Amino acid sequence: MTEALLIGIGQYDDANLQPLAAPDRDVAALQELLRRPDIGASRTDEVTVLNHPTLQQIRDTIETFCTLRDPNETVLIYISGNAIVTDQRELFLPCRNTSRSHLEQTAYSLSELKAELESCPARQQTVILDCCFSGTFAKDMIAPEDFSAIAESFVSPSRALLTSPISIEYSAKHKSNRNSTYTQLIIDAFETGMADGAANQPMRGEINVTELHAYIATRLQDSLPALSPTLHSQEQGYFIQLVNAPYLNFRQEAMSLASQGEISIVGHNILEALRIKEGIPENIANAIREDALLPHRQQAEKQRQYENIREQVSQRESPLSDNTQAELMQLRQLYGLQDNPLVTQPLPVDSANATLAPLPTEIEVPVEASVEAPVENEIPVEAPTTGDRLTQFLRNRRILRSSDEAVEPATDPASRFLQERNISPELVRLGLASLAVLALFGAVLWALFQPFPNSRPQIATADGWFEEGIRKSKEGNHNAAIAAYTEALNLSPTPANRAANLYYNRGVEYAKNSNFDQAFADYNEAIRLDPKLADAYFNRANIAAKRGDRSSAIKDYRAAARLYQAQNARNLQQNAQNAIRALEQPAT
Repeated sequence: MTEALLIGIGQYDDANLQPLAAPDRDVAALQELLRRPDIGASRTDEVTVLNHPTLQQIRDTIETFCTLRDPNETVLIYISGNAIVTDQRELFLPCRNTSRSHLEQTAYSLSELKAELESCPARQQTVILDCCFSGTFAKDMIAPEDFSAIAESFVSPSRALLTSPISIEYSAKHKSNRNSTYTQLIIDAFETGMADGAANQPMRGEINVTELHAYIATRLQDSLPALSPTLHSQEQGYFIQLVNAPYLNFRQEAMSLASQGEISIVGHNILEALRIKEGIPENIANAIREDALLPHRQQAEKQRQYENIREQVSQRESPLSDNTQAELMQLRQLYGLQDNPLVTQPLPVDSANATLAPLPTEIEVPVEASVEAPVENEIPVEAPTTGDRLTQFLRNRRILRSSDEAVEPATDPASRFLQERNISPELVRLGLASLAVLALFGAVLWALFQPFPNSRPQIATADGWFEEGIRKSKEGNHNAAIAAYTEALNLSPTPANRAANLYYNRGVEYAKNSNFDQAFADYNEAIRLDPKLADAYFNRANIAAKRGDRSSAIKDYRAAARLYQAQNARNLQQNAQNAIRALEQPAT
């Protein structure tokens, strides 16, 4: 089982370090592939991702990742970013907060990574560096060939190191595409499975480090012959299995049908029928076909080059001298050509006579003539002013009196007060009614804005919702606690361990509600954000045990026990160890 840690570093605080666009996409694409059960992990949490870490973050993550491994696991650590080799022959990986002028104190070194792997329980370890070395091999600095000494001191019979080309030609431009050139070839190798069987090894449905390196080197030789990737290991380290290779039957059939240098029409139909039967995506099937034909095309190109050279020599020297014939024989051997070859003809290229469609004729759109509407003779009528209309409206409703209107004399003081000021009683009643309506409207608004029982509290921060979730949990209201933790997560809390705690707490509430699938997903996310969260491993193990997945449960209990031990939590460590012993006992 392969456990992968994928690290992308392309953003730097120091302007003297070259920013890179590809690492984010490199890591995301590899994560998607390695999470496929037919290629990499058997569980999605077995692929850990770290983007643009500081020095302390990369140290903590690698230390925890290595500590949690089991002896029967294969460790894969992939790093995409910059690499700098000093004149002391030390390789450093710049982090987000690295200072170029204080490299040794602020960057992560390959020797530090080696020390972590030395203490890692996993017996098989592979490190892949897709790095831009363009800032390394400058004047008065270490020569490219001395990189081998650094790599050889890093590897062992149980550890392999693969790197992108270390020459300055593999510069930032190769890490500014959608994916880095080297990583894209890794993706192609894993996605199609075509690295299986490379380096003259039999197809087994698996890809080891030697096959992956051979696949990449062959493709680079075809497209970028100046670039050469590297592989370093010892003894059995060259055969560490990395991933499963999908589509084995289809690949075997494609290789067989392409064995003569081309695939016939019948052969293409056989592959298409097989593709449909096995549900292989069309783009993957096409890539497998091209990969199957590539060695034959490369051989044909070498044969063509050899024939051109021989023809040029023959025009100058006829008959050929013994010395020239010996040199040509040496060239044939370097090209890997047979002693008495049959010249392989170039593959025919199907071309269809494309007929250009005639340009569309211009469409004349009739322009409608404007028609002037007849203008009727209008007799101007003097309109009343706005003030006159308002006055008449008020008088009609007896709200306003005219000055010449006859009014009976009032008998009470209030009425006399209104008559003296020419104010209508209807106007007073209207004002009082309006005040009553406004008072009623205000009361309704006040009632609407009062909190109802069980209403959503007015909380603006993630920390506030976190505390609300804890309060609801203590009250036994698990649904309200889940809602509070969800509100906190929607506010994107920082730092990462705060979000990890929220996911963990919400997972606990889901588990109390017997929603184990959602609880398991939240524990996964908590572990991704904080790999040292021992309680999340323990609770995830509990769910795995409930599901009958003993191997996953034991693995998580072991991880929890190690973390509890590091935290000096003896009682919790003992609980995890007791759970392991209970699961390891044979069923009676």
